Amino acid sequence: MKTKFHQLGGSALLLSVCLCWQSLSAQEIEEKTKIDIQGNYRVRGFNLGRDIYTSRQTPGTPFDKQTWQNQYQQNLNNKVQNDINALMQGLPSTISPTRENVTYYDNRMTLNMNFASSKYFEALAGVQIGDIIFGGRGVGQSSTVGPGQGGEATFSSSVNIQTNFLYLNFKLPEKSFTTRVGLQLFTSAQGRVVFIPGTGVNMTKDIRDWNMTLEGGWFVAKQNNLTDLDNNGFADRNYRGNNIYFYKVKTSFINNAKHELYSFYMDDTLKDVQDTTGVYGLVNRQSQMGQLFWHGLFNEFNFSDFTLVVHGIYNHGVLNALNPYRDSNGNEIFRKYDRYNIKGGFFDTQITYRFNESLTLNLIALGSTGRPGYEKDGTRSSLHGSGYQNLFPGYSVSNIAIDFTGGYALFSGGRDVSGLYEYGMYSDVVVAGPLVFTLGYYRLYGSKSPLLDNNRFYNSDNFYQTSAYFGQEYNLNIRWNAFRDMQILLRSGYFIPGDGLKAYLDTTNGSFLRELFVTAEHRF
Repeated sequence: MKTKFHQLGGSALLLSVCLCWQSLSAQEIEEKTKIDIQGNYRVRGFNLGRDIYTSRQTPGTPFDKQTWQNQYQQNLNNKVQNDINALMQGLPSTISPTRENVTYYDNRMTLNMNFASSKYFEALAGVQIGDIIFGGRGVGQSSTVGPGQGGEATFSSSVNIQTNFLYLNFKLPEKSFTTRVGLQLFTSAQGRVVFIPGTGVNMTKDIRDWNMTLEGGWFVAKQNNLTDLDNNGFADRNYRGNNIYFYKVKTSFINNAKHELYSFYMDDTLKDVQDTTGVYGLVNRQSQMGQLFWHGLFNEFNFSDFTLVVHGIYNHGVLNALNPYRDSNGNEIFRKYDRYNIKGGFFDTQITYRFNESLTLNLIALGSTGRPGYEKDGTRSSLHGSGYQNLFPGYSVSNIAIDFTGGYALFSGGRDVSGLYEYGMYSDVVVAGPLVFTLGYYRLYGSKSPLLDNNRFYNSDNFYQTSAYFGQEYNLNIRWNAFRDMQILLRSGYFIPGDGLKAYLDTTNGSFLRELFVTAEHRF
């Protein structure tokens, strides 16, 4: 299977090159290379606050309750004694409150450089400088690499330059055919399945007589072919990686309707182990491989005052996920992989009503099947029943609950969103020409309540009960197009957690998360 798909990918690339060469041989046109540079410069000011965790800090694995209580009490006694010793020596307290209030500023620049040598060939290179935080990183953070570094007055920390795009376009205008090869952005409808830069091939064919566009290709999400496990100088693995194959059919048979049928196939042969840690140790150890499909149908209907979006995704396949044997304390004693048959779904609907040119109301609801959290045996609940698996999504619903655009995010695009759904409404109000206010209200729920079997703090022994209600959120955004090439955006959110979120995170404290940031962006 793996060799077959690699051959298909190579054949598709060879076919597109041959078509381009045939056309060039018939009509060779030499042109002077044209260079077009576009980009933007952005500066932001952040203010973030919270008294609740944004991710789980306790292990999701089984545990012995009495052993845990003894360890927790001992650690608490040690903290108190260390704090007393520090205060007796005139040193600052070693215990900080479980509350955060952060303010900082950062900036970045993106540059996209397009090189066109003829009507058949284009090349694009896109880089990002930053984000660079004013003053560099915080006290005690010693890392000198990564997109957040730089800006320290002594220049002791490095400045990151990241390659975002690097691809070549083969174009056949006479045949309405394009092949893009290299590092590029791969997307699905509204980013629900895929929205991520990757290296691969994307072919597009327009069929104008049928008002249809065909698109397909593949990209390599991760590759580990050259692995020398015994350090003898010879690679021990071949065709070990994570490859994504896809197709899309976009149509518009009538003027007020758009449709997109698509499928993504993931062939994952990697057994990489990913550890997630928290305040109380290892939260989750995850490793999986297998083959999964995502089949989606996106529909958009436009009327005079209404727009209706109906979007559904079916996820199925087989996963072999890490599920080791554990002792009574949840410690791993033997590593094994179990087979899981995945059958899940994702729904997405939105209704937009335009009252007039200055006021628009949007109703939105989306979610997935399954249950959030962990099972009694310590495995993720998304592996069981009708759980839904993510691929590489990137989308925002509200500013905090489900979001990937910056600031706080409870469930970002890469996080497991199985068994979660969010609905709400937002309104765009044009105040005066270039000034637009956006007001939003959302509610977040679980399709089923998170289980409490492996919770250390939020459990029935401490008189807490689980719930499917995760919380509610208020949003206010302001966008001002100050000039043709300058935009100022204020983005804010206030989230009030519910019992479902506390059960999911295994925390008994906390009552809010808030974020506010102002962005000034100059496009050139």
